[in-house]
Amino acid sequence: MIHKLKKFSKKVGHGLKQEYEETKDIPMHIKNKDYKKATEQIGDLGKMTFLSTLWVLPGGGVLSGVLIKYFKQIRPSAFREDEE
Repeated sequence: MIHKLKKFSKKVGHGLKQEYEETKDIPMHIKNKDYKKATEQIGDLGKMTFLSTLWVLPGGGVLSGVLIKYFKQIRPSAFREDEE
């Protein structure tokens, strides 16, 4: 059980680090007129914000789990490596 928890936390940490790095690159994408990548990253930020605010609500952890299970595209791109 502890091994699975460590593996999960590493996966989440890696995804958050990847999202952070991609977010730092938004101004560069806008400067280079690569609006598609900048838009995708801003969308990922919106998805992360939505899922994070669900945790504030009573039962939000369960609700976010259900949403992620049935709507796979609700996850930010850094957390979708198993589908691509």
